[in-house]
Amino acid sequence: MKASIIIRTLNEQKWLGAVLKSLSEQNEKDFEVVVVDSGSHDKTLDLVSEWRGKLNLRLIQIKPADFTYPRSCNIGAEKASGEYLVYLSGHSVPIGDDWLANGLNDFSDRVAGVYGNVYPLPDASIWEKFFYGFGVLKGKQVISKARIGVLGNTNAIIRKDLWQAHQFDERLVDGGEDTAWARFYLDRGYLIIRDPKFSVMHSHGLGLVEFVKQFRRWKKISK
Repeated sequence: MKASIIIRTLNEQKWLGAVLKSLSEQNEKDFEVVVVDSGSHDKTLDLVSEWRGKLNLRLIQIKPADFTYPRSCNIGAEKASGEYLVYLSGHSVPIGDDWLANGLNDFSDRVAGVYGNVYPLPDASIWEKFFYGFGVLKGKQVISKARIGVLGNTNAIIRKDLWQAHQFDERLVDGGEDTAWARFYLDRGYLIIRDPKFSVMHSHGLGLVEFVKQFRRWKKISK
C-alpha cells in the first residue's frame, strides 16, 4: 500500500465528515485511513462508522489519559500499512482532489517529509483569517528552512522507513514532535519540502489573545 492517512480525533464531529469526504474524492486511491481516537463522546465515532463502507478505514481507540501528540502519531504509524505516513488532524480539510497525489509526488531518496500551507476554515476567527491568509503569498514549492511549524502534523507526509529508524519523541508531551523529527533528518542531510499544492483548511476559532498565546507556545516548543 502506498499511503496511510493517520487522523487524530477527539470530538471532531464538526469537520471530520468534510475531511473524509475530501479523502474519498482523491484521484490517488492507493491509501488507507487510520483514525486514532482518544475518547470522543460526540458523533465522531458515528462518522467513522458511516465512512467505513466508503473508505478503507480502521479505528484505533486509546484512553484519554494515554493521549499525547507524539504518542498518538506513533500509535497510528505502528498500525499503518503504507509506505508513506500522512498525518492530519480531525479538522484539517484537504484542498483539491490531487492533494494526496501532489504530496506523494514530491518524494525522492533525499526527501524525508512534505507539508503544505494552512488556510482558515469558514468558521475561523477574523484573526486567523488575517494571519493564515498570508498563506496565499506562499505560492511556490520550497525546501523548507523554517524553525517554527516545519512539517507540522496538521498536514504532513513522512517516509515510514525513516519513522521506523527514528520515531516521534514521546517525551515532548506538549507538542513539537513534528518539528523535532524534521530537524533530526535535516541534520542528517535529508530535505523537507513545503508544497502549496499539498495544503489544507484548518483553524480553531481563536481570538487575538488565544492566537498570540498559541504562537508563543509554538515558538517555545520549537527552540
